[in-house]
Amino acid sequence: MRKTILISVLAVLVLLLAGCSQDKIDREQFDIMYAHLSQVWAQSLAHADAEIAFYGDSRVIGADWNAAYPDSAVINLGVGGDRINDLITRLPQIETLVAKGNLECCFLAIGGNDCLSSGFDTTKFRQEYDSLLTRLKNLGITVYVNTIAGVTPDGTSLSSKDAKKANSKMAQGNEIIRELASAHGMTLIDMAQLMNNEDGTLKTAYASADGVHFSAEGNSFWFETLRPYVEAI
Repeated sequence: MRKTILISVLAVLVLLLAGCSQDKIDREQFDIMYAHLSQVWAQSLAHADAEIAFYGDSRVIGADWNAAYPDSAVINLGVGGDRINDLITRLPQIETLVAKGNLECCFLAIGGNDCLSSGFDTTKFRQEYDSLLTRLKNLGITVYVNTIAGVTPDGTSLSSKDAKKANSKMAQGNEIIRELASAHGMTLIDMAQLMNNEDGTLKTAYASADGVHFSAEGNSFWFETLRPYVEAI
């Protein structure tokens, strides 16, 4: 019963967050509302017993981690549209789970939306990602850092021009992620290298119809890649 209530609360909060972003309200107002809802979400986790958190954007929330790892105490902390700084705002969720003494590790998958943004800036990307890793490290949990798999125009609604531009920025972002994971002594799971073609595009079989998110096969591949790490916990 408690788990059902928790899932319901999280579902409502995620819908509210997504709805706010779609309304294109003033950015400052959105940030204030986002921070407030993130705090409410964090409070709702006071009774959660998760040992493993999957922390990131729409690729994370679109994956059924509970079904993938039914014998592990996992929690999905993904939100569609999230960027690196949004995860910094949502850190109270991780802090709440750590305070309970149950959370052992976090699988981090973020940065794709930063790279898809027209305002992508490598200096800002590095600063925010470094800050996020520093704060997660200070919580005393193990952090597994995922690189960003690319996007593809093949058989999808994404144009070749937009895909090429996005993948170029993702390649830059991934170099930063690799450097920072090494600097922080964190395990890197290079999903970009595993899921991309040589030209940086996401392998067609792993892509959904929009060319950005993962297909069922893509999620399955992700699950199996992470499984050794999950089952070792």
